[in-house]
Parts: sequence; C-alpha cells; structure tokens
Amino acid sequence: MFQDFKNDLQRALTLPLPGKEGQAPLKPYLQVNKSIEAPALPNKRKGAVMSLIYPVNNIPHILFIERPIYDGVHSGQIAFPGGKIESSDPSNLAAALRETKEEIGIESNIIDVVGPLSSVYVLASNFIVYPFVGIINEAPKIIAEEQEVSGVLEVPLYQFLEPNVIKEKPIKSAFGLTLMAPYYDIQGKVLWGATAMMVSELCAVLQRQQIYLK
Repeated sequence: MFQDFKNDLQRALTLPLPGKEGQAPLKPYLQVNKSIEAPALPNKRKGAVMSLIYPVNNIPHILFIERPIYDGVHSGQIAFPGGKIESSDPSNLAAALRETKEEIGIESNIIDVVGPLSSVYVLASNFIVYPFVGIINEAPKIIAEEQEVSGVLEVPLYQFLEPNVIKEKPIKSAFGLTLMAPYYDIQGKVLWGATAMMVSELCAVLQRQQIYLK
C-alpha cells in the first residue's frame, strides 16, 4: 500500500503544481487587507528544505523538526529540515539533502526524491526557499543535531486533511507587524508560515489526484 502511495505521489508531482493557489489557505495576511502582498526585499538569499515521508504501520507520515529557542526569526518554529544554499552546493536539491544529513542524520542514499514543491518567499528572513519531497521506504533512524534541532514530529499525512485542523490566530512577525496566521493545529503545536504553506500545496496535490493516505 505504501508503495502505491509513493508511485501515485511521484506521478502527481510530474504534473503542474498548484503553486500559490495551493499555498493560499495557509498564507499569513494583514487583517486590514487580505490581498496586500509585501514586496520582496533586495538581495534575497536562497534556502532549500526536504519534506520527508515514510510509512509508520503502512500509513504515510511526514517529518518535521522543531527549532530551538534562540535570538532569531525562526526561534522555536516547526519546520522541515533544511537551510541556506551554499556556494559549494551543486544544486538546490543537493543543499536540501546536505542539510537533512547535517540536521537529522539521514543519508541521501536512502531518500528517493520524487519531486519539488513551489518555492516560498520568507519576508522575515529574506529567503526564497525551494522545497523537495523525499520518500523513505521505512521509518528512519533520526540523529538530531542538538544546536539546530530541539525535537522532531512524525505526523500522519491524513491529519492535515481532517476537518478543523486549520485554525487561525494573530501572530507578531519579525518586523513587529501583527499578522493573521492560518495554522495547522498538530499534536498541540502551531505549524504556520512558509512550512505550513508548503504542506498546504502538498495536500492540494494529494487531493487533486485523490491519493490514499490511510
């Protein structure tokens, strides 16, 4: 059954991505005007992340890391493993795989990368982030890099499609603006921002192709 899911997802990711339409349900917005888009800042930096999916009791699960509390814009947030694309990285994908190994100890040779998702611009850190979807055939052994990862979450993918999983609350951004932030309420954690937008697009792909999740 998981192999069927993997094959179906790989086929689905060869089709045109939903893009901004798929990301929109989880995109933070200004309460005064939902349609206002903040302009991108100059000198954007580039990052890459890896959305890892693997079976637990034959049910597809997706892996997130929890960032430690620190003096920075992503302190304590739930995210995919990933980080800055370095000049030494031969590609965006190579950067995502390298960061995954560095942060949670998963070797690239066990990850079957089935496709990309649409990039997301993160105004708070001035990063444009390129996400990839990787499949692992069994639950991996995770070795967290303690300075960058305070914990991990394994979430059944179907939970992101359940009624009432998306909630909304005001969240203060790194620039001091209060945004209305749609978020996934997962295991008592708030998953919002760029990572939530990536998950939203992935869910749109799954729903469009009616891919089984449990």
